[in-house]
Amino acid sequence: MAKHNINKMRLSGVLFVVGLMFSGLGNAEPRPLRFAGDDHYPPFEWLTRNGEPRGFVVDLQLALAAQGGRDAQHRLMSWPDAQAALRTGEVDVVAMFASPSRARDFLFTTPFYFVTHGIYGPVGTEGVPDLGALEGRRVALEDGGYAAETLQQGDMRVIPVIREDYRAALQALLDGQADFALLPQPVANRTILRESLPLQVLGPPLWPRAYVFAVSRDQPELHGWLQQQLGLVVSSGRYYDIYQQWRDEIEWNRQSYWQQYAAWIILAALVLGLMLLMIYGYSWRLRAVVKRLTGQLENARLRKSRAEKEMLHWEFHDRLTGLPTRPEFVARARAHLLRAERKGISHVMIVAKLSEIDDFICSLGFATGETLISEVARRLKRKGYAALCYMGRGVFALLAQDKTVLAEGLLDDQSIVFDGLELEPRFTIGLAHCPLQDTDVGEVLRQAETAMAFASRSGCSWMEYRQSMDPDPQNLFIIRDFRRFGRQGLRVMLQPQVDLTTGKVVGAEVLVRWRHPEMGELSPAHFVPLLEQAGLVEVLTEFVLEEAVRIASELRRKGLPTCLSVNVSAMDLLETDLGAKVDWALAANGGEAGDLRLEMTETSMISEPDRVSMVIEKLVGMGVVCSIDDFGVGYSSMSHLRQFAVSEVKIDRSFVYDMLEQQAHHAIVSAVIALCHELKLTVVAEGPEDWQTVRALKALKCDRAQGYVFSRPVEIEDFIALREQTFTESAAQESA
Repeated sequence: MAKHNINKMRLSGVLFVVGLMFSGLGNAEPRPLRFAGDDHYPPFEWLTRNGEPRGFVVDLQLALAAQGGRDAQHRLMSWPDAQAALRTGEVDVVAMFASPSRARDFLFTTPFYFVTHGIYGPVGTEGVPDLGALEGRRVALEDGGYAAETLQQGDMRVIPVIREDYRAALQALLDGQADFALLPQPVANRTILRESLPLQVLGPPLWPRAYVFAVSRDQPELHGWLQQQLGLVVSSGRYYDIYQQWRDEIEWNRQSYWQQYAAWIILAALVLGLMLLMIYGYSWRLRAVVKRLTGQLENARLRKSRAEKEMLHWEFHDRLTGLPTRPEFVARARAHLLRAERKGISHVMIVAKLSEIDDFICSLGFATGETLISEVARRLKRKGYAALCYMGRGVFALLAQDKTVLAEGLLDDQSIVFDGLELEPRFTIGLAHCPLQDTDVGEVLRQAETAMAFASRSGCSWMEYRQSMDPDPQNLFIIRDFRRFGRQGLRVMLQPQVDLTTGKVVGAEVLVRWRHPEMGELSPAHFVPLLEQAGLVEVLTEFVLEEAVRIASELRRKGLPTCLSVNVSAMDLLETDLGAKVDWALAANGGEAGDLRLEMTETSMISEPDRVSMVIEKLVGMGVVCSIDDFGVGYSSMSHLRQFAVSEVKIDRSFVYDMLEQQAHHAIVSAVIALCHELKLTVVAEGPEDWQTVRALKALKCDRAQGYVFSRPVEIEDFIALREQTFTESAAQESA
């Protein structure tokens, strides 16, 4: 009996509310209405073997379009693709479950149905009373579905097993890849019963969700039109006809009306007979039934109202801290600043990040990290800032009257005690001043975030925004165009390395150049760091590696074997399989490993020394020569010369080019050369620009040098000519 009342209320409630909300008619535009949806979601919507769309939702959409005098076009696809098509405007309408996260992107009609989710498991599995029992278990979920979104946004600690659709999620359960599945009941029940799958529902229904039609927030007129047509379809009885047609498909466990309520019908017939004998209107029993149903509808309305208010609240507030989210913060800050402008009160925008939140989480666990963030949020609220929000990952934003708040401290008490541990969280802070008039809150917030990023990178506790912190817009174009053009326009040049004893060219460094199709020749000192920051340096390294091996192979075929050097970054060493890339380049170009030298800076080597050491040992085992580049700058340490299997050291040009004028630099160069020779390492001096410096290097017994005194970077044809040349001071004076 209870199940009948729920089903009856669900349908009656939808019909009643929707029918009352709409009464007007509107003129429809003649263009077809584009519907999208899931191509495998029976009984609501799916594609037949012939590619025809079918389902309860499809028929209802056809009725809506016909009611408004418009044609309907259906495009059923994967569920993530359907949502993406609605976001990009490729389609007009998609039926979906309403949720706070989706409400940020879409406008929803009044619900046309309510669907519950169920927890499923193999037959014989012990019942699951609630979602809490899924903690730490593998749960199969539909990609992009309501259940997946809800678990990802909540604080449930489940192990998600994401599959492309509900059928694949059920299959994961059958294959033992998941312990449970969390899926919409009408869809899952239909499949389980039709295919006789050894699966069952393990608990009570969850999340009674409103099934609605969603449109883009950019189309409020279409939203109003859909609302109107839905009301007309309901009031005309067409909705009821469609529902009756699909009822047995949607409610698979539904028994016939007579089976459930035979006794009640007999009683009702007796009452009706008595009523016919009496001249009174409704019997007391009928009035009681009406009163009871009315009360149930009112209770449902109140529950719905409370749920909507709660959903609306959490749409604009963070669940962990209870603080406003970024959009709500911007709105509140804007309103406060408008009031402050009239009084001439200035404000500052502050973005503060818990400096060691990642360390806290790694050392003490995620729960401790969340507790710390919650406590910090509570204390910030207690300070009574004009506006406050939490932006995630330990980052807070607040609006204060002046920056003296930094001297006073963001928190009343920096010390936080948790489970006997006394924690003292520190902030990295960025600050930006709000103009007294026409403040663009979003822009000022961005400025404060930029200042915070600079403070974090500089190791400062706080920094004030300066316009010079903003990136050059041209840098964004350079990164964008590199993604677009790839290797187009890239080429390499060679700068010779000369043996200081013989004066012969014995090697060269391969240097990349880029001729941009619009900006022309770009300096590598400009674009290479940009590509490293954007994570694109791997493409650059692959290109230079392949070119170096190709050129070395060509030189060897000409009888001029030459070892060519290529610079590699920390990302190349740690985040890519550098050995595989080298192996492929050698195989593809018929190269020899001994013709390739990889130069890496000390900074890149010490970030994760154990991993870097393994990479270097693998490369050396292949026959590749490894070298420490720019030695003497950054985190120089003699231990690096012993820890890593390198055979060459390049002294940085900052010590070489002025070693004759700077006695300290001369002493450093001398000491490095002597130590490296003790360790049987070859020494290359980088950057000599005159023969006086070359003589000094020869006196210190430096092995090789690379600098403008010999040659600037040249094309391969010019390098071949230099390869035959002997560099001597007398020859240089004669040519001068």
